[in-house]
Amino acid sequence: MGKYGTNLEGFGAFEGGVNADKGAPLVSTSSDGETALLFGPAALREIQAGCANGDFAIPPDDGSATITAENPLPYWTFTDTSSAGAITCATVTDATAGSGNVLRWSVAASTTTGKSATLARYVPVASSRNRAFAHIPELNTASATNTANASVTITYQYYKLDYTTTGSSGTSTATFAALGTGTNWMNPAVSTTTATPSDAAFIYVEIKVSTTGTTPASISTVDITEARVIRGDQTNLFAEYSTPATYSPTRVRQVNGVLNIEPNGGTGNVTLGGDLTISGGDLNLDTSHTIRTLNTGSVQFTRNDTGNRSSITVGRVFPGTQTTRYIDDDGTYTTFSDGIAIGSTTTAVNASGGGDVQLTGADITVPIAGNGELKAIPNTTTVTTNSARWVLSSGSTYALRRDSSTRRVKTNIVEADAAVLAAAKNLRAVHYEALEKDAEGNVVPSGKHTLGLIAEEIVDAGLGCAVTYDGEGLPDGYDERVIIAALLHRVNDLEDRLKALEAR
Repeated sequence: MGKYGTNLEGFGAFEGGVNADKGAPLVSTSSDGETALLFGPAALREIQAGCANGDFAIPPDDGSATITAENPLPYWTFTDTSSAGAITCATVTDATAGSGNVLRWSVAASTTTGKSATLARYVPVASSRNRAFAHIPELNTASATNTANASVTITYQYYKLDYTTTGSSGTSTATFAALGTGTNWMNPAVSTTTATPSDAAFIYVEIKVSTTGTTPASISTVDITEARVIRGDQTNLFAEYSTPATYSPTRVRQVNGVLNIEPNGGTGNVTLGGDLTISGGDLNLDTSHTIRTLNTGSVQFTRNDTGNRSSITVGRVFPGTQTTRYIDDDGTYTTFSDGIAIGSTTTAVNASGGGDVQLTGADITVPIAGNGELKAIPNTTTVTTNSARWVLSSGSTYALRRDSSTRRVKTNIVEADAAVLAAAKNLRAVHYEALEKDAEGNVVPSGKHTLGLIAEEIVDAGLGCAVTYDGEGLPDGYDERVIIAALLHRVNDLEDRLKALEAR
């Protein structure tokens, strides 16, 4: 028995080939080494694209005539369902097609609605007991007349060996107008397709051209460049490229509706050379975290254990769409490259864990509008009842200082002198009405009368140590504690004078 499994010699010992009906070559037994094919065009299409003569390389016997039952397209069956010759198709030469031909459908001028014709064939498919294969047909079109009253439909249905139906079916329809925008492809929805039934022998593919309204007053056409049947397996394996003796292949498969990519037998990593686009679902990071699109402008990061928020660690963040302002962290400090605007109506800045809020720079302002408050500033001891005062620290610089009167923070303590007594005698209590700005910014009387002192008069009285000054060095406010101490010094002097009089 020879190497080809028979007692005969190999193909090379014979001349001629194997042809289909009407001479279409299937297998060639001779070769000149360059131009001859072992398999003919139809057989190659059946093997490579799943559909013999799906690129229309083999025209009918009369290639210049339309396709009919008497002038059939090899491996296809044409049926004029109801058009009475108004809808036809033919192979035409096209240098842009790999086979040199395209299939051109024509709808006669002013064809009324409800007319149709079909081109169909049974394509053998591989089936298995565990339904390890899936098939779906696809059409590619190149150009079409701009009309919505004519359409192309591709349909499929699985059949058993006895030509009775089995398994799923599907369909897809597009108008000539939709297909006329350029090269288009169309196939039935994958979402309605299931794996090939274990008893399937064929997938029946039908191309139908029909009218849904009266077509234009001139001929309408659509060119189909290819019909094929896409086949899928349950598992795809990718062998290791660099060190195949070291690493296991990658397995890609779908299990219970979930795509699994398992590099190196499930222990490797996946590297993308481009963008990753996810539509209609979440991105799960292992089993612990999920990235979910909430709406067109929001993304949510959650933990999968209880749905709580997930922590995100990054080095630098550029919020929004700009590329200059950022939030950065060097491991010690978090830096905001520009100002921070807080629009919350509740707690805006909460440092409950401790630490300082530091404002540094040449000109630092902290505006407090409305009924804003500064609370618990500062507190440098363990006593939580300490208060703070806005005091002159040096020159015209003011600061919030801890309100402490212990001798531990004082030095050079001596009793008030006669100058303080004289100044206290010159202090004048006055009633006054404060000025304020109205809504237009005009300075007007507030209408509120109160009792107090005048800063300039305190200076004139000789008690300038009680006065605070503005940025221009003008008297601005006063420290009530200094005034109280001066008045106490005067009361004590009066007490001493009274005791002296009583002792006479």
